[in-house]
Amino acid sequence: MIQPVCRVVVWLFIFIQPQLSTAQVKKKIREYERGFQMSMFPGISTNGIYSGSYYNLFSLNLFGGLSAGTRFLEVGLISNSTTRGNTGIQMAGLANVVGANAFMNLSQSEEHELINEEGFESNQKGIQVAGLLNYVRNHGSGIQVAGLLNVVGGDFRGVQIAGIGNSSGNSTNGYSAGLQLAGFYNISNESIAGFQITTLFNYTNGQLAGTQLGLINKARIIKGKNTLPPTKAKGFQFGLINLSKEMDGVQVGLVNFGGAALGKQFGLINFFQKYPTKEQVNKGVPVGILNFGSKGSVFRLQFNELYTFNAEYTTGNCYNCSVAQSEMPFDARWQIFNQNALILGYDPFQDTWGFGWGFMKMRYNKNSMLPTDTHNRKRLISYGARFLHLNRDMSFDKSFNLLNRFHFEYGKRWRGHYVFVGASLNYFLREEESGDVYNIRTAKIDSGKLFGMSTEIWPGYGIGIQW
Repeated sequence: MIQPVCRVVVWLFIFIQPQLSTAQVKKKIREYERGFQMSMFPGISTNGIYSGSYYNLFSLNLFGGLSAGTRFLEVGLISNSTTRGNTGIQMAGLANVVGANAFMNLSQSEEHELINEEGFESNQKGIQVAGLLNYVRNHGSGIQVAGLLNVVGGDFRGVQIAGIGNSSGNSTNGYSAGLQLAGFYNISNESIAGFQITTLFNYTNGQLAGTQLGLINKARIIKGKNTLPPTKAKGFQFGLINLSKEMDGVQVGLVNFGGAALGKQFGLINFFQKYPTKEQVNKGVPVGILNFGSKGSVFRLQFNELYTFNAEYTTGNCYNCSVAQSEMPFDARWQIFNQNALILGYDPFQDTWGFGWGFMKMRYNKNSMLPTDTHNRKRLISYGARFLHLNRDMSFDKSFNLLNRFHFEYGKRWRGHYVFVGASLNYFLREEESGDVYNIRTAKIDSGKLFGMSTEIWPGYGIGIQW
């Protein structure tokens, strides 16, 4: 009888001992409250060597200080360091650091337990001003102003201003809501709702709901009313190079990469996906000289009152093409293309020529969704604006002149091509000269002066063929 009881006691001792041992070595960060702290260096202060365990209402650090946190104001000649967090103002000559030595004297397992089970975080709520660096280990809100860098490991809400760069979020998460203003770069890893303004580079690996203004702007997604699900959030990129993998906003730059572009692109060169998305949504509007990923490009020759021969080549996209075999839209009567035209005109009888660019909407009628329906795309309507520079002879005319030509054209399919006629309203702005020096074959009306230059208005006409 005694022997089985002994076995049970021994078994219970063996089982319970590791639990008791674990409980004995388990550590917990102690925290105290103190009204005021004065420090020379971390550990040399009115709170003694355990200064990292004290929350202070006010703290003055002659060179550097360490505390659990500051409630109202902390000033340091060189640096301020807190292990847990702040809810007031931190001002330092060099650096403010929130989350420094937060797990000092703890093992890695104890550190993980504090984070995962007790939700330990080192956060900042308030104002940080530093000559070089502001750093927050987890989340921040308020204002950060630094001579070099502002760094937040998690989310940030408020204003970041830095001489070199601002960043929020690590490699997997962290968003910003507010303003990031920096000399060279701004980074918001997960998303940005607000403004990123810099001279060099703005970046978010998630959604942009706001504005990026910089030399290079990159956002993974810009959502809007055409995305699924639709949203009222709007994104705007303005820079030399703008990049996005999915875009339903506005890009203005020298080169725009829109990916699955459902928004507007204004640039010298635009890149976007050629093929329509599977969702029933309207595509974007690319406005530029060169557009890569184009659909619906055409070549045109026409005669008009300006030149005997006018050649146009267009690039752009289909605004409402569907994924059906016919590519006709499901819920519209017209198939619509946004097209940018490169224009060259020549008159061999007058030895004059001109060149320009135009943007137009081209509509083709829809009769049915059947790909074999010969009545589809039988009629063509196009309208838009052309902008041209005219030359009085075969050399380049260095005098300023700009022709603004607003046109409407109607055409029908004939033997696989389109024959069209058109009318236009023209407004011509040029340096003041007497006479019809540009040999325009129509009646013109003098419309006075604008910016010290002569202006003329006239009706125009055209007839041509489209391939």
